[in-house]
Formats: sequence, C-alpha cells, structure tokens
Amino acid sequence: MESSKEVTEISYNDLNRCHDCGGTEFVKDYSRGELICPNCGLIIEDVVIDLAPEWRAFTNEEKKKRSRSGDPISPLKSDLGMSTTIGLNIKDAYGKKLSISTQQKMKKLRWINDKSHRSVNRNLSKALKELKRIASQLSLPISISKGAAIIYRKALARKLIRGRSIDGMVAASVYIACRMNNIPQTLREIARVSRSRKKEIAHCYRVIIRSLNLKLSPSEPTHLIPRIINELNLSIEVQKRATEILNKAKEMQIITGKNPMSLTAAAIYIAGIELGERRTQQEIAKVAQTTEVTLRNRYKELVKVLGLNPLSKT
Repeated sequence: MESSKEVTEISYNDLNRCHDCGGTEFVKDYSRGELICPNCGLIIEDVVIDLAPEWRAFTNEEKKKRSRSGDPISPLKSDLGMSTTIGLNIKDAYGKKLSISTQQKMKKLRWINDKSHRSVNRNLSKALKELKRIASQLSLPISISKGAAIIYRKALARKLIRGRSIDGMVAASVYIACRMNNIPQTLREIARVSRSRKKEIAHCYRVIIRSLNLKLSPSEPTHLIPRIINELNLSIEVQKRATEILNKAKEMQIITGKNPMSLTAAAIYIAGIELGERRTQQEIAKVAQTTEVTLRNRYKELVKVLGLNPLSKT
C-alpha cells in the first residue's frame, strides 16, 4: 500500500527564520499537517492545509473527468471562462422528462442568457482572436497577451471602441502592454503584422492612454540593442559599446524626441566601426526597419555631440 505522505521542500521568504538554527528551508509534511525545519527538526507550524486535490489523475482525460472546477479565469477568453450554458436536454437529473411548461421556461431562459452576452462576446471574440494572432506573429509571451487583453477590456468598458477599428484598438493595446513591460517592440513592427495602418494604431494608442490615464515611461533605446545585435551576428563587445554610447547620449539629453530604433541603429553602427565589426548602413537600416538617411542623420548627431571619431580607430 502506497504511503499518503507527501513531503516537498520549499523556501519561505515571508516567514521568520527557524528559531533554533536560523535556517530558511522548510519541509511540508501533509500527512501530519506540519511545517518542519529539516536542519534541527523544529516544527514551525502544525496547521498546514494541503490545497492539492485529494484525487490522483495520470492523463488529461482523467483530470478533466475528476476535476470539480473549470479552467482558471483568463482575460484571453471572451467570457473569462465563466459563462453559463443552458443545455438542450429535456430530462432532469433523474432522467425524467420535463413537462412542456418547464421546457418552455428553459427555452426562454436559454434565449435570454444567450442574448445578454451576444453583443459583447462578439466584439471580444473578434478582438481576442486578432490579439492572439499578433502575439503569435511577434512571439510575445503569454503575460503580454493577457496584459493587452485587460487593456482592451477596459477600453471596451469605457466605450472607446465605438466608432473606431477593433483591429487598431487591439494593436494599440498590444503596443501599450509591451511598453509597460519593457518589451522591445516598436509601433512600426506591430503595424507590420496588424491589419491596421501605423497612423491609425498611433491614434488609438493616444486615445487609450488619455482615456485610461495610463502613465508610460519613454521607450529606452538600450532595450532594442540585443535583438538587432543578434540579427546582425555581432559580438557582445559591440553590444556593450552601443549601450555605453546610448547611455551617454541619454545623460546629455540628446535622445528626447528621437526615434529610439534609429538611435539604436546609429549607436550599433558606431560601435561596429570602432571594434572592427563593421556592418553597412544598408544592412543595419534593414534590420532596424528604418531608412539609411535617418540612420546617417542620427549617426552624425551622436558623433558630433559626443565628440566621437569612430573612423580613426579602424
């Protein structure tokens, strides 16, 4: 017979240290309901609740069959995973057929239930489908998708979607979620995979920011460096040098109002020249999705203001 005792090691940062030995590693013994210090054997707590299910399952089918609760709430579902469905069955729990009057009542309740969620769910269903598509195209983490879904839901509750493109508002929500979590995605990159134009997404972005009173810090050009470095197959030394250039430019307040991607591209171009890993302006501009003219202008500004002379080191 298998033992029902389950012991797991965990680290509790929110509990005090062990009174005897000062250890911070504890062991949970669910069979006794105790929290024990493995170093000295002191019982820290004697009323530990096991929150795991009391049944065991080895396959997904068994888990679904034995579980008595649904999936967790998710903003990526139009109904948050909490919708109520009234079935078409005309029999009760005992298998007895319902009366005609009861069947008519259930039919009316089913119609009212469906109608109450129809308009909102239709909008959310379309929006969340587009959100998932954009997130997949940009390989964004699930946390960003959930954050964008929450932002869109708030905009929908404020009736900001009315008169505006759903696709544009979704793309703007994704951009805001990326900005809030310091994910290096530019508006141009999101517009490239969206069904809306950049100008329209930018307008929706301003509407959401103003209406929801969101405070976003300016985009940091240094967050964009690793991705461009990887695509150009440059060394870590070039990345460090480009970061130094941008940090110095930030200290001198010359990056305000400038496109962060073009500044990043110019810094990488300078660092590549200085360290002998030069890439052409065309190659860098293509990866950074900017123009060669803009890259040259940012390059000249950085060289002039920071007093750099990268060509002398080649």
